[in-house]
Amino acid sequence: MANLPLSMIRLIGRTHAPWAFLLVIVVVITMASQVSSRSSFANTELYDDVMDRWGTPILQPAPSVRFVEHGAVFHELEPLPLSQQRVSVDAEMNYRKRGLVYFSGFDFMFRGAYAFVNDRSYPIDVAFVFPLDVQTDRVLLSDLTFEVDGQAEPIALQEARDKLLWTGRVDPGQSVAVNISYRGRGLDSFRYALDPSLPVRGLDLTLSVAGGSNYDYAPGVVPATEVETDSDGTRLRWTYDALEAGVPLGAILPSEKGFDTIITTLVLRAWVPFGLFFVGLVLLGIARRHAFRFYEMALLTSAYLFFYVLLPYLAAFVHFYLAYGAALLLCGGLIVAYVRRLLGTEAGTPIVGLLAATLLVPTLAVLLTGYTGLIYTLAIFAGLALLMVATTRPQFQTLLRGLSELSAPRSVGMSQGGL
Repeated sequence: MANLPLSMIRLIGRTHAPWAFLLVIVVVITMASQVSSRSSFANTELYDDVMDRWGTPILQPAPSVRFVEHGAVFHELEPLPLSQQRVSVDAEMNYRKRGLVYFSGFDFMFRGAYAFVNDRSYPIDVAFVFPLDVQTDRVLLSDLTFEVDGQAEPIALQEARDKLLWTGRVDPGQSVAVNISYRGRGLDSFRYALDPSLPVRGLDLTLSVAGGSNYDYAPGVVPATEVETDSDGTRLRWTYDALEAGVPLGAILPSEKGFDTIITTLVLRAWVPFGLFFVGLVLLGIARRHAFRFYEMALLTSAYLFFYVLLPYLAAFVHFYLAYGAALLLCGGLIVAYVRRLLGTEAGTPIVGLLAATLLVPTLAVLLTGYTGLIYTLAIFAGLALLMVATTRPQFQTLLRGLSELSAPRSVGMSQGGL
């Protein structure tokens, strides 16, 4: 027992564990910082570049109606609440990938049917204003229509952020219907901003999203009163017969899975599966009576860790799953070929199983976040079962003797393979 610490030190040194894990630390720190900096960059300059090319978050203010008594002069405009707001937004997701980041681009069609009534006992002069609070060069505003009581109104947009305006006389009890529609493209979110100082009557807003279901709400936005999700997408609906004040409506549109965070998580956890891979590699060497030289272990460690270097760079140009398969085949194939040359062709099967256990299982645990605990539990159970089977085989005693020789003084240790 007194020699146990000394034996462990010899075992650790002769398997080259300190240098291997030092290399793990360098790779984990370097790659995690690289992927994180790419993600941070994507939230600033890259995000602005994406908006220039593919649209911006859409904020559509509700129209406002102001009036004065017909013929009156030097009077302030008074607000007139809308008696009806029936709005539909049909959006189709059009995801855009830049580097490691997927952006939630979407093409949409806006349709709004509005009405207001002169509830005064005298005729009024009305100004109906529909803000177009969008940058038309980025949103690609098109197919804009503007009708009042079924008659097309002239449209003269002069600035990037402009408005539709109708003025006219409305007699007592008369109702005016306004229809507006346009096409555009956006990024990340659609919000419909009601005037917080005016009551709301007859509101019906429907946001239909094709191509995704994992929507969210921005802070301060009122959740939909009805939600329907099916294979075609998601339908959000807000209906209110009467509200004493306007509230913001809308949603953050469905996002594609962020593979930058998945890669970062894989890299930060890499030292755990590498530890299992390293132990398995040492045991496989003992079973094949081969003590790995320093450069052999360094090359195997580098090939294993290169998977975590190659994956993010490939994923920046192709889809994550294609990049993952390519990195796994390249790095795993290199390791299998080298181990077969060192330990013989029979070592090919166990090294493939070792790679699957230390690369595929951790990836599944990161991808399937709701099943992480179950995946690791099943993996541990499978490892326990494998150990129980292994301890009943004659080769197990060979492994124990090999470990004892490896931790013994050099004059007694294994000579084959060289240390």
